This record gives sequence, structure tokens and C-alpha cells, in this order.
Amino acid sequence: MASGNFDPGDIKLAPSDRFESSAPDGTIVPLNKLCVPCSAFISSSALLQKLVRGSTIKIEASEVGAVGSPDQLKTGYHSGQCHLCALLWDRAGGHLLDPSRSARCMDYGAPVAVEIEARDDEKQMAITAAIEEDRARKLWAKFGPTPTMSEAGHIHLRIPVLNRDVYAELHIHRSSHPNLNREALGKTSISISSRHERNFEHIKNWRLQCSQTHTKCREFSGLIAPGGQLPSRLLDVTGNKVKLECQVQNLPPGVQYATLSHMWGDPSASPLRLIQATLEQFTSDIPLAGLPEKYVDAIRVTRALGFCYVWIDSLCIIQDSREDWETEALKMAAVYGRTACNISYTFPPGSEPSGNHLRDPRVHLPCQASLPPKGRAAAKATVMDSLVIQHRSGYLRPPWSPTMYKNVWPLLRRGWVYQERLLCPRTVYYGQDRLLWECCEGISDEFYGPMTIVPGSKVHFHRIITGISGSSRASSNDATTRQDQPDSAVQSSPTGSSPTTTRSDADSSTAETQWGPLVRDYRGASLTFESDRGIAFAGIARAIQAQGHLTYLAGLWRELFAYDLLWTVSPLPTNPGEFRRKQAESKPAPSWSWFSVPVHTSPLGTDILDFPFRTTMQTYKRFAVYHATVISFDHPRLETAPDALLHDFADMSVTLRTRRIPCTFKWWDAYLYVLPFGELKWMLGAKKNWIPSTNEWVSPRVLKYAHDDPLLGQGDKLPEGACMLLTVEHGWHHDTLAPSKEYKYTHRDASGKIPASWKTSYQYSGIVVVPAESQRYGNGCWRRIGAFTYGYGDDITGQSFITPFEHGGAIEEELVLI
Repeated sequence: MASGNFDPGDIKLAPSDRFESSAPDGTIVPLNKLCVPCSAFISSSALLQKLVRGSTIKIEASEVGAVGSPDQLKTGYHSGQCHLCALLWDRAGGHLLDPSRSARCMDYGAPVAVEIEARDDEKQMAITAAIEEDRARKLWAKFGPTPTMSEAGHIHLRIPVLNRDVYAELHIHRSSHPNLNREALGKTSISISSRHERNFEHIKNWRLQCSQTHTKCREFSGLIAPGGQLPSRLLDVTGNKVKLECQVQNLPPGVQYATLSHMWGDPSASPLRLIQATLEQFTSDIPLAGLPEKYVDAIRVTRALGFCYVWIDSLCIIQDSREDWETEALKMAAVYGRTACNISYTFPPGSEPSGNHLRDPRVHLPCQASLPPKGRAAAKATVMDSLVIQHRSGYLRPPWSPTMYKNVWPLLRRGWVYQERLLCPRTVYYGQDRLLWECCEGISDEFYGPMTIVPGSKVHFHRIITGISGSSRASSNDATTRQDQPDSAVQSSPTGSSPTTTRSDADSSTAETQWGPLVRDYRGASLTFESDRGIAFAGIARAIQAQGHLTYLAGLWRELFAYDLLWTVSPLPTNPGEFRRKQAESKPAPSWSWFSVPVHTSPLGTDILDFPFRTTMQTYKRFAVYHATVISFDHPRLETAPDALLHDFADMSVTLRTRRIPCTFKWWDAYLYVLPFGELKWMLGAKKNWIPSTNEWVSPRVLKYAHDDPLLGQGDKLPEGACMLLTVEHGWHHDTLAPSKEYKYTHRDASGKIPASWKTSYQYSGIVVVPAESQRYGNGCWRRIGAFTYGYGDDITGQSFITPFEHGGAIEEELVLI
């Protein structure tokens, strides 16, 4: 093994060797408690005495001390009675000295030597930087006085577990250190089981604080489920019985209930479910003995929170009725949007937990050790400041995000759970080694308190929901011709206020800018049946549609259609058979919808569908000089069952007002390009680049094309009769003498001219279609086969630019897309 620090996680304790694996589930572990050898080590260290008194300590001052023997460390760890033994044994690599696994020639009854050294990372980094920059400083550092540790310094403790150069560390701070997590301090005892009833109090406190002090969380249900609709059925868990309540309309107004998010696993492992034959029996009694452990836990948490009702899908939806399943599945925005608390059961599939809920709090939380005063200090005080010993320096707060934890909690990889997590106002993640709380105003960890807000969190989704109304309606009134643009300057501004803006007029968390990432995250979630891809997203679509007064069209928004069309598909180098299989399993969707592309992971682990063209065009949306518009849309069930448009996309069409020109295709260096009018010049930029390797000037290929069929190869027949449809065109000027200033395309200076210092940039995007026919719509329809984008700038001086659509005299026409 190489010299230097190592993470003892690389040589982990076997699960069977861990304290929590052998201790009873109900064990309560004391924190900050030390055994006799650990207390003696702390008390006898002169360096730690200086640290706790706040005395001057020179950086890199060190000493060697002794903690307990390997046998004593192991006993202190496995007895659950010494906090420092647990840190030394588990985090500092002490378990590598275990007599049962070590081949060393040593006295396992003798104390283990540890090294401690004063460090001040920030100060030492500053000194190191100065040494590298200045020879005089280097001489001073070599011969001058050693710098002293600042208030932000701390002590490193290490056990040389293999040799003097290979070690893991603990970090010892004075309790007044400015960068400690106070939420992690002060705890006196914690259960080794996250499912212990003692933890219900923690959940209750989270929920109470959230419901009483979080305005966003209280208002969220009204945003997601404005009608206040209740689920068709709820489980009544009052008293000692559980029964199905079907007359929810008779419940008191404002009745509260919990919901459960979970992974089904093998259906045969949970035979008790609501079917037509058990409906009458369930209204009288549902035997707890027949329920899986996760359902029993959900009922326990529901009762602990003081609720009388809980909603569990397999017990509240009739599982052998397709009609009931579809009706209830379309109510998910109301079911989860109105819940008082969602319980996300993070256990893997199966009816019984597998020990994932067990933990040793001592190895996660800091140990706070008080030292008795010595010498003169003893006459003046009984206790000095305390020490804080932890496995990392500074502020303890492990990262958490729904994306990161997909590999830890399989629940977060599920498509149905994706919308359940976002639609509910608050969630408690229950069943893994720590409880976690997520609501519209933050994320909190059972051990570490408030966590960092991350993309994809409920906080971000709340911003999307609350930010869509104004921005989306403004989008529908954007420019349709170049002449529609006002003559106003647009400058960079940190506030993004009008008329000076940053790169986007809309807030960065609105549905307008975040719809692509939202779709991408959802497509990264898995489903047992790929045919559920539309309906498992319908709750999110319904919520955004209702709040934003938008019109949902098979994964796109009518009001944002010109930009939403700009999704792309990457070529597929592997597993064509798997892709075709998923195509066959997917429900039909129109060619212009990203639902027509089955989810397929590339070798890099990303979905083949993405939104780079949309993102680029959306960034410069404020400079739009043209965008296509949806005139109308049609669906076979539009009049009879409008809710079907949320998930059943077969035979849906849109009539788009746009501009059209003919095109052909060309393979070039293994890439497929689209050529307007079949002419190469429209694919190239106006300004040539010098290529030293070939000693020539070359025009860059700036018209990018992404074909929708990822399996199309160079030997395959290319589409015929294709046309390019313009959906978005942007143009703007920027002043080379004042780079922060950007102007809409029609702006002029005081003289009414385009100044020589102004350069013009422009970009346009759209889709490529081929003629198609439909049994419902007949001939004269068009089917999408790809998307294109063109972007170039800094090479045009003057007030005009010509796109192939202007060059060809393309006029607006109405086309039916299927």
C-alpha cells in the first residue's frame, strides 16, 4: 500500500464484526462517554491540555501518547460504552490491530501508541503559498519562528496501523472552534435502530416545526392539489385495527392522512392486497399479520404522528381492475399533494428489513470530552472548555442529493417514486441507517441537522411550481416576427431585472428553464413496465398544468412548444436489440414527443435523450425574433376523456404554424448533417478558421443535426422528401467596446444606425420532418425525424443576416405533425 493517509473505509469492518450487527435492535448507545484508558489519554496529553485552555500552540507541535490496548479498544467498541474507542476502532483503523485478523508480532495487551500533531490547514496553506512565491519568505520560514495555531486550528490524531507512513486520522477541536456543526453536538444517547420508537419523536418534531413555521410547505398542497380532492379510499388505523375507509366524502373537512412510497418487489411476497374479492372484507378489518413489515412500520409512524389515516397503493387501489387503477393513478397529484406527511420506505424490495436500519451513532457523531483543569487552573475552575473529536475536520455534514443517493437507496431509482417525492409537501425517509427529512424549505438529517439544498430537491421543485405562472404566460406573447421587437438595450445585471437582464429573462428555477432537467431526471428512473412511462409522470404534469395555466401535450407545453421541440437523441453504439425491445414495450406516442424515444442508457451511463439545443436557445430567449406557434391540437379522446391526454398519447397531433424549406442529408466524418436546399454553404459559418495541421483555412460546420433514430448508420437509406421547420430564431448585437452591453436585433444608436463596434450574433433551431399519413388524419401530415440548430456570431457587421428560410422565401404555413 502506498504511503500517506488512507481511508479505513477501504479496509472496512465486515458487517458481522460491527457492533450494531450483534447488539439487540432496542439498544440505546450513550454518546460522549469514555472508558478508563481513553479518559487517561485525554487527561495526560499536554498538547490537548493546551488546546482546551486556548493556550498558544505552535503549528506542527506534536507528541506521542497511548490509548488502550487492542483488546481494550475492541472491548470499548463492542460494549457500546466508549465513544472514543468506537472512533479509534472504526474510523482510525484500530480494527486493523484486531488480534483475530492481525499477523503482527506484538503484545495485544499493551497500550496502542498514537501520534497527535497541531495543524492549521488554512494558515499552513497560506504559508505554503507564500513560500512558493517568495525566496525571502522561504528563508524566513526556514530560520524564523514557527507560526502558531489560530482559533481555526485543530489537532490530528492517528494510529500508525501498518507503518509510520500509512494511517487514518481523527480530528480534535476545541469546542469553541468556529466551524463545528452544533446540531451534531449535545446529543447524549441514540438508538442503534432508525426504526426505534424513540425516533418517532424526532419525526414528530420535524413535522410540527414544518407545519407551524414553513409557509411554503403549508401552501404547497394548495398549489399541487388546489381542489383539495381526497383519495377514493384510505386506511383507517385508529385503535388497534386497520380497515379500509371507502366513504371518504363523509370524513371531516381538512382530515389529515399520511402516504407511503415504497418498492413493491416480488408481488408474491405480499399476497394481501386489495382486489375485488377482498374489498368488502377490507372495509371491516385488514389483518396486520398478513401485511409486510414496511406496511406495519408505515402504520406505526402514522399513528405516532397523530393521524388516523394512511394511503398505501396496493391496499387502496383495486389491483385487478384496470379501470380503477387508471382512475386512481391519474389522481397522484391530489393523493400526494394533499398528504400531511409522506413516508418513503427506503428498504430494498421484500417484506422484511435486512439490517439496513442499524447503525452505530458513535462512529458518525463527534465525541465531546471534558477535561478536568490542572495546575493553577484547578484553583480557579472545576471544568475547562471541552474537546470535540470527530472523523473529519471542521463542519460535519455529509452530502445528500436524490441523484447521489440512487445508488444507496434503490427507492429513489423508481419512476413512480420520482413524482411521489416531488408532489408531496414533506417526506420522511425511513428505513435506512439515518432518518432524513425533506420539505419545501429544506432537508434535515437526523444526526447532522440542516443539509445543503441541491438541484432536484423538493425546494427546487417548489420554485418551479411557484415560478411558472408569470413566465409561462409571458412566453406565449413572445415575438413572432423581427418587427415585433422593442428597441431596448439589454445589459448584464446581477439581479436579472428588466430591462437589464442576465442570460435568461425567466427565473432559473421555473418550468421554462427547468423542464428539460426535470424530464431528464425522470427518464433516469426505472419502471417495471415501460408502458407506464406516461402515466407515472402524469401527476407532475397535472400539477404544473394547473398551477401554470399551461397545456400539456405529450411531454411538451403548448405555450413553450417552439423550445420544447428541441430535444435530441444521441447515436446508439451498443445494444440495438435492447433498444428495439423497449420500443416495442412502450406505449405509442407522436413523433414530436420525447415519449416516442424509449429510455436507453448509453455506455457513459446517461440517457440517449437530452436537451442541449433547447438549453442553448432558451439561454438567449430574450433575443427571439421568431418562434413557431401551436394553432391547435387533437386527440381521439379529447372530448370524452380529457384526462387521457395526460398519459395516453396515441394518435395525438398538433397543427404548427411555422416556416418550411426542403433539405437533404450528408454523411461527413461519421456524422450526419442536414443541408438546407441540399446546399453545403448553409451548413458552414461565415468566418473561416486556420487549421495548422492541414495548412488551410476551413469554414466551421455550425449547423448541427441530431437524428431521432439512434440506430441509423452510414450504410442505411437516408430519408427522402425531408423538410426543415423553423421553430425559433434569435438575433442580437453586442458592443465590442462595452462587452457587458447586448442589444436586441432591431436596436439602433442615437443616429439610427448600427455602430461599427457592434457585432451581430444569430441562431436558429427547429426540427426535420418527412411526409406521413395517418388513419385518423389522412395524407398531408408530417412526421418528425430529427432536430437542428445553427449558432454563430462575431463575424457579421451591420444590421442584417440571412437564414436559409429568408433566402428561400419561406412563408408561414400550418402543418399537422403526428
